[in-house]
Amino acid sequence: MILDGVHPAGTPPIVSAALKEKLRLELHPQTDPKIWHRDGLLFEIISWVAARLTATVDDAISDPHLKATNQGTDCVKVTIDPGTRTLTRATVYEYKCTTNWRQLFSQDVLAAFREYVSGERDNQLAQAAITLLIGLGFTPQERNVAYDELIRTRPLAFQASLTVAPSGFTAEQRLALFSGYDAIAGDVTTRGGNTMPLDDVRAWFEDFSGRVWARIEAFDVRR
Repeated sequence: MILDGVHPAGTPPIVSAALKEKLRLELHPQTDPKIWHRDGLLFEIISWVAARLTATVDDAISDPHLKATNQGTDCVKVTIDPGTRTLTRATVYEYKCTTNWRQLFSQDVLAAFREYVSGERDNQLAQAAITLLIGLGFTPQERNVAYDELIRTRPLAFQASLTVAPSGFTAEQRLALFSGYDAIAGDVTTRGGNTMPLDDVRAWFEDFSGRVWARIEAFDVRR
C-alpha cells in the first residue's frame, strides 16, 4: 500500500540498487538496538495500514516515518466536513512495538498525548494537519480557519497501539494496560486503544521481516 500508485498495476515496484541494499540491511539487523528499531518500524507500518483501511473519504492520514520518530508524532489524521470545508477532528496516533507495554503506555504514550492537550506540541500538530489539508485541496483561507479551530477549540482525538503478550491477552488485561487513559481530556470516544497480541514479539517480527524481505527481493532494480 505504501508503494501504491508508483508502479503499473500487476508489476513489481522498481527501486534503486542502493535502496534495495539499504532495506536488506535494515531488515536483517545484527544488534539489539537495531532489531528493536526494525520491529518498531514494521509495527508502525502495520498500524498505519490498519488506519488507512478504516479511513473515510473525509479523512487524510500522514505517511509512516521510515526512520526513528519523535515521541507522539508517529501519525496524524485530519477529518473534515466536506459540506462546510472545515476541520472537525485531528487524531494523533502513537505506536509502540514493545515487551514492556504497560510501562511505555503509562510513561511515554500518555505523556506525549498530554503535551498535545496542553498545547506544548501545537507546532508539530499544526504543521502535520495543514500539510494534510493542502492535500485535500483546502484554500489558504480555509487552512487559516482550520488552524484557528485546531488551536482554539482543540478537536483532538488519540489512538494508541501496542504489542502485547501472550496471544491470549484478556479483556481485564487490556483494561489494566490502558489504565489512566481517561485522564486525557475529552469524551471517551476521542480515546482509542488497540493491541496486537503475540506470544513472542521479537520472534514474530523476525519471521515477518523475512517475509517482507522476500517480497522486496523480487523488486526490479533500476539500472
